[in-house]
Amino acid sequence: MNFGENLQNLRKMSHISQEELAEKLNVSRQAISKWESNDCYPETEKLIKICEIFNCSMDTIIKGRVQKKNETTKTSYEKIMNKFSKGIALGVFLILLGTTFLLGIISRSTDEKNIITGVIILLIFVLFTIPIFIIRGLEIETFKRKNPLLENFYTSEEIDKYDKVFSKALVISISIIILGVIVFMALYGFKIFNGNVIMQVSILMIFITISTPILVYHGIQKDKYDIEKHNKANNYIKENEELLGKISGVIMIMATIIYFILGFIWNLWKYNWLIYPICGMICGIFAIILQKEK
Repeated sequence: MNFGENLQNLRKMSHISQEELAEKLNVSRQAISKWESNDCYPETEKLIKICEIFNCSMDTIIKGRVQKKNETTKTSYEKIMNKFSKGIALGVFLILLGTTFLLGIISRSTDEKNIITGVIILLIFVLFTIPIFIIRGLEIETFKRKNPLLENFYTSEEIDKYDKVFSKALVISISIIILGVIVFMALYGFKIFNGNVIMQVSILMIFITISTPILVYHGIQKDKYDIEKHNKANNYIKENEELLGKISGVIMIMATIIYFILGFIWNLWKYNWLIYPICGMICGIFAIILQKEK
């Protein structure tokens, strides 16, 4: 496919007319028409500007093959993104559920047998989570490699409609967490469960386990509608180092918080080091998911 066809397809995919593109580039409409007909080519400065407008690389527009996507691609995209959002949300739910079980078991007794049993149960949940993260992550990366550029097939009405759904999910999730904190404060303040703080924290974890997957699922679904972000990320061939750094940072901060809680409150210094290798494995899973080919 030649430059003219690529430019025409990019323009149509972005719903930009020749007149609008000409205005952005400060050239005449006839110049755009000649470029698309391969009668002449833009100068380097204009070519760079075109790449910025359509969020694509110079190699893509000159040597690549930009094809206008149809409803089949939209269906495939929605299917893969829906599976990805459900899979990641399920994985997060399983890890949090395993943590809740761990705290619940330890709350009965902090002897070595109970702690080992709780950690084993948590690792079993992590074991079930790993294939979900890897499979769903590889599926979406394969789709992105095969479809580096997508037509913006979502209307503003569809985007606005889901924004309302996301807002409701956000309110519900935050409300559940706040309710959990209220319950925890009540249990702690009135010394319910004989002042067993681990049991109180495990009950708080139930609320967190319910609310967090809701946030994760709807967050990924909201990201699904950002086609421009998909195109930009794939055509500049950038690795997700920044995103991976943020995720790893959050995970390790949580690990440190749990480490000190288990150590200072329940004096579990002998076992709480296990939190770090577990979180290290989780960071490794995200690294595999987010890794892109250079």
